Amino acid sequence: MENWESVMNTKNSAQAEIARGLLEQNGIDAVIMDRKDSSYSNIFGYAEVLVPVEYVEAAKALLANEVTPE
Repeated sequence: MENWESVMNTKNSAQAEIARGLLEQNGIDAVIMDRKDSSYSNIFGYAEVLVPVEYVEAAKALLANEVTPE
Protein backbone atom coordinates (compact mmCIF):
# COMPACT_ATOMS: atom_id res chain seq x y z
CA MET A 1 0.00 0.00 0.00
CA GLU A 2 1.54 3.23 -1.16
CA ASN A 3 1.79 6.03 1.43
CA TRP A 4 1.06 3.65 4.31
CA GLU A 5 3.65 2.41 6.79
CA SER A 6 3.77 -0.39 9.33
CA VAL A 7 3.55 0.62 12.99
CA MET A 8 3.09 -2.83 14.52
CA ASN A 9 3.72 -6.51 13.73
CA THR A 10 2.27 -9.29 15.85
CA LYS A 11 1.51 -13.00 15.63
CA ASN A 12 -1.66 -12.32 17.63
CA SER A 13 -4.50 -11.23 15.31
CA ALA A 14 -6.63 -10.11 18.26
CA GLN A 15 -3.86 -7.78 19.41
CA ALA A 16 -3.67 -6.30 15.91
CA GLU A 17 -7.45 -5.69 15.97
CA ILE A 18 -7.18 -3.99 19.37
CA ALA A 19 -4.39 -1.75 18.06
CA ARG A 20 -6.40 -0.87 14.94
CA GLY A 21 -9.43 0.00 17.04
CA LEU A 22 -7.37 2.16 19.39
CA LEU A 23 -5.83 4.05 16.49
CA GLU A 24 -9.19 4.62 14.85
CA GLN A 25 -10.72 5.82 18.14
CA ASN A 26 -7.97 8.44 18.19
CA GLY A 27 -8.64 9.63 14.64
CA ILE A 28 -5.90 7.65 12.89
CA ASP A 29 -6.93 5.50 9.92
CA ALA A 30 -5.49 2.00 10.23
CA VAL A 31 -5.66 -1.29 8.36
CA ILE A 32 -4.45 -4.79 9.10
CA MET A 33 -2.51 -6.78 6.54
CA ASP A 34 -2.67 -10.50 7.27
CA ARG A 35 0.71 -11.93 6.42
CA LYS A 36 0.06 -15.38 7.86
CA ASP A 37 0.44 -18.54 5.82
CA SER A 38 -2.95 -20.24 5.92
CA SER A 39 -1.38 -23.51 4.77
CA TYR A 40 0.13 -23.95 8.22
CA SER A 41 -2.83 -23.08 10.46
CA ASN A 42 -1.46 -19.57 11.09
CA ILE A 43 1.75 -20.84 12.68
CA PHE A 44 3.97 -18.87 10.30
CA GLY A 45 3.66 -15.17 9.64
CA TYR A 46 2.15 -12.18 11.38
CA ALA A 47 -0.48 -9.46 11.24
CA GLU A 48 0.80 -6.01 10.34
CA VAL A 49 -0.94 -2.75 11.35
CA LEU A 50 -0.50 0.04 8.79
CA VAL A 51 -1.29 3.76 9.00
CA PRO A 52 -0.87 6.67 6.56
CA VAL A 53 2.73 7.92 6.61
CA GLU A 54 1.73 11.31 8.06
CA TYR A 55 0.43 9.56 11.21
CA VAL A 56 3.30 7.11 11.83
CA GLU A 57 4.92 8.96 14.74
CA ALA A 58 1.60 9.65 16.49
CA ALA A 59 0.49 6.05 15.99
CA LYS A 60 3.73 4.60 17.35
CA ALA A 61 3.56 6.87 20.41
CA LEU A 62 -0.05 5.91 21.07
CA LEU A 63 0.63 2.19 20.68
CA ALA A 64 3.74 2.38 22.86
CA ASN A 65 1.64 3.75 25.71
CA GLU A 66 -1.45 1.59 25.25
CA VAL A 67 -0.60 -1.80 23.70
CA THR A 68 1.72 -4.31 25.33
CA PRO A 69 3.76 -6.27 22.78
CA GLU A 70 3.63 -10.06 22.95
